[in-house]
Amino acid sequence: METYVLGDIHGGFRALEQVLERSAFRPGLDRLIQLGDVADGWPDTPQCVERLLSIPHSIWLQGNHDWWTAEWLATRLPVSELSPGWLSQGGRATYEAYQRGPHEQLGRHFTAFFGQQRPYFEDDQNNLYVHGGYDPTRPIAEQEPAELIWTRDLWQNGWEALGYTECFIGHTPTGAKSPVPGQRANVWNLDQGAGYSGRLSMLNVRTKEFVQSDPVPELYPGVKGR
Repeated sequence: METYVLGDIHGGFRALEQVLERSAFRPGLDRLIQLGDVADGWPDTPQCVERLLSIPHSIWLQGNHDWWTAEWLATRLPVSELSPGWLSQGGRATYEAYQRGPHEQLGRHFTAFFGQQRPYFEDDQNNLYVHGGYDPTRPIAEQEPAELIWTRDLWQNGWEALGYTECFIGHTPTGAKSPVPGQRANVWNLDQGAGYSGRLSMLNVRTKEFVQSDPVPELYPGVKGR
């Protein structure tokens, strides 16, 4: 069994389909770890969730955008009462996508997907997977889930993920300096800006071979992402 790690999707179902098709990933045989931020930006968050639910041996981490989406799915507040911060950061696309779909999706996706996302995951090769990062000077089990999905310090400061063989994160787009998965110390960043003008990345943890989607705006002509 190989392990593949998948970066921030941000509602880009067409990009998700591309990387799954381009990768050597074998559904049902290999393990897929998605690093969070499935939601918000492009208009297909529900389709992304459905696709990930269909893949056996999947592990889903919670991203900050998934946190916002889960809060809304739990409360079902009308758009007039939603956080302007969430709506302006891609949440409006998620809200509108769920309005277009069957009503039963709201409760099912909250229970079966967003409610099953983990704050972090440690594999049997001593690798760590977490959305934003963590404080390497403290045991990760003692750290608040909100910190794990929001912090950028591990990547921005170039810190080593102490105590781990390797660490895989998303959350902080690598931008033009690294349009492909980037490495600092023993930390790999799989967010190549798919929520904006970049590409979605998927990487084999053992071999470091990776595939990417086309630039996501090209897959959604005339549609604004985040």
